[in-house]
Amino acid sequence: MIAPLLRTGLRTLAALALLACTGLAVAADLGPLLERIVQAYGTAAPPTSILQRGRTISHMQGEGALLRAYRGAERFRIEIHYPNGIETRIVDGPIAWQRNRPMGQAFRSALILQAARIALPWNLLAARDTLRDRGEYAFGDGRLHLVELPLADGLRLVAEVDPASGRVMRSRGILPSPHGGEMVFGTIYDDFRSVDGRLYPAIEHHYAMGRYIGRSIIDTVEFDAPIADALFRPEIPGLI
Repeated sequence: MIAPLLRTGLRTLAALALLACTGLAVAADLGPLLERIVQAYGTAAPPTSILQRGRTISHMQGEGALLRAYRGAERFRIEIHYPNGIETRIVDGPIAWQRNRPMGQAFRSALILQAARIALPWNLLAARDTLRDRGEYAFGDGRLHLVELPLADGLRLVAEVDPASGRVMRSRGILPSPHGGEMVFGTIYDDFRSVDGRLYPAIEHHYAMGRYIGRSIIDTVEFDAPIADALFRPEIPGLI
């Protein structure tokens, strides 16, 4: 399924950003779709933490070893060891850093969206009362159902779910632009695997404003593993 997803990725992600702004008919009940998601991903219980290791292939910076650490909606670290240096991005509550430098609200918001994406689909299941049903659209031989999760500060995460399998096939993080309009960061998921009874995608294809920027390959995932507070401090270098 990934070949047609990639062939139409740029065009479809841009079109769906417009659909999300205009809104689609709201269905009466997301319950059946959410239950299908639970069946697909193994449990409705949100993990207390997620630790991922693998590699990222960036069109701008090359290939680098990847670490992602998630411990709640506002506690997230991503670390990538590129050939030209280590890229670290951290959010810890109201504070965000990049390579040990304090960053502003826009950077923090982008990391909040990344953290929300890592926690799919369990953040949807935990917030079912606040979800917005954005309807379905035809894709290939099937359909995808759009479910929007509103976040703080005008941020939104849209999950595109295959109703037949219950899998989240795409997501879009939507960030209000300080200059008006919106910035959209898209992800296409592939190569689904299971660990400890939970489903996860081992391959992610990344888009920024409709442009394909690279992919991540997840080699290992740990759910509910202890993650120390120190991991969310900028002075800890080189954890891979």
